[in-house]
Amino acid sequence: MHEEGRYMNTEHILVVEDTNLVRILVRSRLEAAGYQVIGAGTVSEALQAIKTRMPDLLILDLSLAAADLAELTDGFAFLGLLRRNYPEANPAVIIYSVNHSPEVEARAKSMGAVAVMDKKGGVPALLTAVRTALDERKSKQPAVPVVSCA
Repeated sequence: MHEEGRYMNTEHILVVEDTNLVRILVRSRLEAAGYQVIGAGTVSEALQAIKTRMPDLLILDLSLAAADLAELTDGFAFLGLLRRNYPEANPAVIIYSVNHSPEVEARAKSMGAVAVMDKKGGVPALLTAVRTALDERKSKQPAVPVVSCA
């Protein structure tokens, strides 16, 4: 049981956010809700986290201004790399950015993002989107057959 009285979730979330304060805030709120969370402040950290364990959900900032790999200039480039290099992986993706426009939303959805959240909407709205995305992802996964040992 989690300290706030909630059961721990088995879902694994990766938060890719180059602003330290935002990353820490989002991570702490998700952990308080019982999720297993890894935070990455750079593209290299995010790639290392993915190599260790593919997340069920990726929360991705678009403006990775401090991108440490020249070819990855923003969150869209990172998402493209993820889709190309790990085609079998299918984490739900939430874009979490101050750059929220119809064009950004259309591009994000075309790349498979399930939601585009404006940071001005606050963390409670993000938490709702996280729950929705993970519930939808879980409902789309094939059922595991039950094998009787009798």
